[in-house]
Amino acid sequence: MADILKSAYVSASLQATLFSAVSYVLGQVVLSLKHSDKFVVDIDYIVLGRFMSWALVITPIGILWQQKLDNKFPSTKPKHGPSGTAISSKDSSKEYDQLNIFVKVVLTETIFSIAVNSAFIAYITYLEHGDLNFTIAKIRTVVPGLWTSSIKVWPFVTYVSFGFIPPQFRVAFTSVVGLVWGIYVNAFVISK
Repeated sequence: MADILKSAYVSASLQATLFSAVSYVLGQVVLSLKHSDKFVVDIDYIVLGRFMSWALVITPIGILWQQKLDNKFPSTKPKHGPSGTAISSKDSSKEYDQLNIFVKVVLTETIFSIAVNSAFIAYITYLEHGDLNFTIAKIRTVVPGLWTSSIKVWPFVTYVSFGFIPPQFRVAFTSVVGLVWGIYVNAFVISK
């Protein structure tokens, strides 16, 4: 059992699930403050379970996405001296490949972000309402605004993640930012 918990996928998924739960609860606190004279936090444990299960599903997919991008577009490249030969010094042997990082940000914030946001809204909405037509309508109305909001935050986060955060710490980094993002999504997007 302990070996399973050491798996990068399992530990990252559990961590993201915890952050998802916290962001849902904090989102409900924000909603209570936003809509009520009286502070009452209403936790719907079924919805909380849906958010947590979503994190369990999407985290391994996100890790695989990042690994594929890292393999195809490495964030660093060997440094070259004035003569064009690679510098072999261990301290400064690599430099950031800004073009590759930019490509990863663009691909993540377009293809991956739109697909994940659409899947998230579909997952949450269909589980709540069980109506495919309503779910499709919700995707069409919510995802464009959600994506527009996300591109104000996530490209920078993605740039920092791919450019400066070692792969084993990316889920932790994005989960912390995702905590705040989750509060926004729970309180201002999903609740509409």
